Amino acid sequence: MDQEEVNYRDSERYLYTVLNLPKDATHADINERHKSLSLIFHPDKQVDPNSKASATKEFLEIQKAYQVLSDPFLRLVYDTLGAEGLKISWPPNLRKQSKSEIPDILRQTSVNLETRKQRALIAPKGSVSCSFDASSLVSAISSGPTINRLQNGLSQSQVIAQSISYSVEKTVSKTTALSFEAKSQLQGRQASLRFSGTVRHQFSPRLTAITSIQVSRPYFTKLDISYDDGSNAIELKTALTPLALLSTPTLAASYSRRLFRNVPHRGKVALQISRQPSIAFFYISPPVLRLRKEEEEDSPRLGPPSVSGFKFIAFDRNIGVVFTSFLPKLIAETSVHLVELSTRFKASIEYSLTGVLATLGVYWSGQDADASTSLVLNGGYIIWETSFSYLDIHFSMPVILSTTFNPRLALGTVVMPSAFLALSYHLFILPRRRARRLAHLRAARQTFEEDSDSRKERSAVENLLKDAVKKQLRLENDREGLIIQEATYSSNETNEGEGNILLNVTTPLQALVRNSQLHIPGGDTKAALQGFSDPAPFSPKSLRVRYLFRGRLHYAEIPDHLPVVLPLAEHLVNDSVNQ
Repeated sequence: MDQEEVNYRDSERYLYTVLNLPKDATHADINERHKSLSLIFHPDKQVDPNSKASATKEFLEIQKAYQVLSDPFLRLVYDTLGAEGLKISWPPNLRKQSKSEIPDILRQTSVNLETRKQRALIAPKGSVSCSFDASSLVSAISSGPTINRLQNGLSQSQVIAQSISYSVEKTVSKTTALSFEAKSQLQGRQASLRFSGTVRHQFSPRLTAITSIQVSRPYFTKLDISYDDGSNAIELKTALTPLALLSTPTLAASYSRRLFRNVPHRGKVALQISRQPSIAFFYISPPVLRLRKEEEEDSPRLGPPSVSGFKFIAFDRNIGVVFTSFLPKLIAETSVHLVELSTRFKASIEYSLTGVLATLGVYWSGQDADASTSLVLNGGYIIWETSFSYLDIHFSMPVILSTTFNPRLALGTVVMPSAFLALSYHLFILPRRRARRLAHLRAARQTFEEDSDSRKERSAVENLLKDAVKKQLRLENDREGLIIQEATYSSNETNEGEGNILLNVTTPLQALVRNSQLHIPGGDTKAALQGFSDPAPFSPKSLRVRYLFRGRLHYAEIPDHLPVVLPLAEHLVNDSVNQ
């Protein structure tokens, strides 16, 4: 098969051409053309062996085209992304998204695929860092801002260090990648330009080796070997230079192990052999999003977003002790992850005999951009660092605010950014999230109302159950048993001013009553029951039932994944006999 034929097969019109149909062909047209072509090219209908081979090839192409074009989701993927989209392993839950949202997701995926393809050619990365000393300016402002003080403080402020680096990476095989980096650094009056090359080879899914060689003075060679099988992780790092062959090379080794089978908590031991040897012990608890059974479908990336953005929160913490020259240093770190907002708040503290170091930070991560700001507090200085990233370009700016510890300045650097974040959240983020939520719920309602196939299927099931339910209702009336007056299966999410999305399931639920009792096992969604369907995918749902038992009115509201047991005394609305 030559390159021209490969390109033709990958075109977005190829599968339509196989069936000789236009892109706007209806589902009935696709079925009719598939049936007629299959009868012609079916291998079993061929007598001549030569013709059979050609017919088999055409028959397989016809089946492939029909498999894609007869599936509404795959057809949408093919129309949007072409043959490349069919190679992607799409998550099954994407099919349950509203029809108005799927094209946007596919188009964004198409952009991401093209961007990833362009990056994969050389994978460029850039980094710019600029360290600024503004301690004199901050001191002038805090001691009472006057024109002369501000001018003196501004004139004494200076850039103390800056660096620029640029790297490219080329994947030469499935297991090997080569990269080259150039880095220039200016600190005071000293400038340097360094070049380095790196080879990364993955011997197996568990074992990886990285070798980096600096081709400029002092010609450092670094070696990093890591092994990770999911439960155990080992990492070895070393660095040496031919200019100091007689000195002992620096060696760092670490071993971490999963401590428990059901939770991802790990223990870690790190050893460093150098001029200042150290050994450290850590307890690491990575962020885990714990969902109740009824919340499993309501994932952070699917379903309607919450207005506040605080619905899904994950915590992580690291606790450790580091011994350097037999002097201990205690380290504690914790983070709060707001999953819907893609934001992480981090706080850490290090305590040793020489002093206390505290760090506070906020980190935001988007699809193409990242931003962070952090504050470092120490008895001898206060540093504020801000960084931004877009695609693979990173910029950071550490600013020295004070060379001595100033409590008022420390408090101000915490309170003012926090107030700015809170104000931005209420003025910009909340209105946007409220609008997104409203748009999502309206799209879900529209999709539910336009789903004629599902509605026809439910109506057909109810018609099949109607006679049996009428007979059952007569028996339950005679014995004053369990009579379902009204039952709805609906989303718990409410569209402001329009109510929630609900499905009337009175008849299907009555059909499940046996001897004045109803029992539906829990642990799974009720959308698979006869006469039911999913009115709002990825949203928490409940079954709401108003029923009579012994002539008395009862009402129950049961979350989707809990078992249903009727009747129960706790469902009784009042003690009066229903007239």
